Parts: sequence; structure tokens; C-alpha cells
Amino acid sequence: QRCSEARERSPERLHLDRCSLQRCPALLGEDRLRLLNLQANEITYISNLDSTPNLVFLDLYDNKVQKIEGLGHLPNLRVLMLGKNQIGAIENLDMLPKLDVLDLHSNQLEAIGNLHS
Repeated sequence: QRCSEARERSPERLHLDRCSLQRCPALLGEDRLRLLNLQANEITYISNLDSTPNLVFLDLYDNKVQKIEGLGHLPNLRVLMLGKNQIGAIENLDMLPKLDVLDLHSNQLEAIGNLHS
């Protein structure tokens, strides 16, 4: 959890890239957050995002995420960056009605499901 001064300086953005994180941190009090950068960590699954309902941009590029999940509390998400992970299936996107951009390059995709126009 970041200090209140840091939150006030940049209430809509949080950069936690290259921090050797093994999981998504709990983001209590971050309801104004719109951009979350978790690039280049060791995260294996998406979690702890239920207190960030206004998130629009989620960057998990270059992690170890294996499955698209844990995004049910992000109704405003427009951009999801999941390139360079270990994802095997495109799934669980129907809960993201505003999603415009999905980056899945350099994954291990074998199945595509739940895509609606």
C-alpha cells in the first residue's frame, strides 16, 4: 500500500513495474486508480483488483500469468496488456464490456473462447 502523499500526487496512476512482484498487490484505497503498470514482474495469476473499479488500463506485460481471470471487478477496463506471459487460452473476457485493446502476443495460446462482437 502506498503512502497517502504518493496517492495524492498521482491518484490515477501507479507504476509497479520491475519490482520482482510474485503476485498482484492488494490495492486498498485506490478507487481513483485508472492506470496500473505491473510490467516485468513474476506474477503468475491476476488477483487483488476488486478495489480498483475505475481501472481503465492494466499492464501485465512480461510476467508469468497463465490464465485470464480475476478481472470481474473491472467494468471500465479498456486496455489489457498481457503480452509475453504463459497464457494458453483466450477466455473470461465477456465480463469486460468496454475492452477495446487486448495484447496477447508471445503467449502459448491453444484455445480461443468467449469472444463476442
